Amino acid sequence: MDPKTLVKDLDHLVSLPDVCIRVNHLMGSGNFSSAQVAEIISQDADISARLLRVVNSSFYGLPTKIETLSRAITIVGADDLRNLVMAATAMRTFTGIPKQLVDMTEYWQHSVTTGVMAQSLAKHSNVLHSERLFVMGLLHDIGRLVIYLTLAEKATDVLYITGGDNWILPQTENEVIGFTHLDVGAELMRAWGLPDSFAAVAGYNNHPQEAGDYQLETSLVHIAKAIANGEMVGLNVQEMLWAIDPFAWQMTGLTPEVVSPMIDEMVAKSHEALSLITPQYKQAFA
Repeated sequence: MDPKTLVKDLDHLVSLPDVCIRVNHLMGSGNFSSAQVAEIISQDADISARLLRVVNSSFYGLPTKIETLSRAITIVGADDLRNLVMAATAMRTFTGIPKQLVDMTEYWQHSVTTGVMAQSLAKHSNVLHSERLFVMGLLHDIGRLVIYLTLAEKATDVLYITGGDNWILPQTENEVIGFTHLDVGAELMRAWGLPDSFAAVAGYNNHPQEAGDYQLETSLVHIAKAIANGEMVGLNVQEMLWAIDPFAWQMTGLTPEVVSPMIDEMVAKSHEALSLITPQYKQAFA
């Protein structure tokens, strides 16, 4: 068993909606219009509604309300909208995972918080197209879900050994399974046809210096993930920031003094994002 085989086996358990496959195929051809992309997405009412909610939220800060997908694509770009389609799809696709393996509400809370923080930090660092960091952060840990779905027994062993300690999770996965959820996440990003930067972030968010051409994006998600992890378990700011690789500070130009005052606002914004993308979780954070 290897990550590529595991991702291929995933097709027997879950499948991407037709809208995602068609959008990826169209955009991969390099010959498409905004109207064509919008026409495909509009055939899935649920995803369409989610995308318009996000585009009209504070994440984009547009001066007027966007009523149509074609207009949304014109404003935010086809690539961003394609990435949001994948994010919304992932949240809808991964269901049926045993509760003893993962609390899905907590999982998506962590993932969305990581995405919101990564985008906010990217914007503060003047990174171009900072919105893409939201989706990168949202999907950074998705390899865990693939393992839970396809290797439930081994996943149970891993969780028993780690006792919830995420710091030793990759090492334990290597010992029990032979690879990590980071490896699986990177492979899934490739299988889904997402940009190489997404695979780099998914594969190296623990060690951003290994992310090649995408060290900046991976460093931003690394910082965001550490803060989101700390927030979930109730750490204070100093404890959250202690977990961050010094390389990530150097690569992004951020500092603990800059980031610390941003945390409360970013957490509040993550609750808004979660309710926008998945309204069924809204009550959990009301």
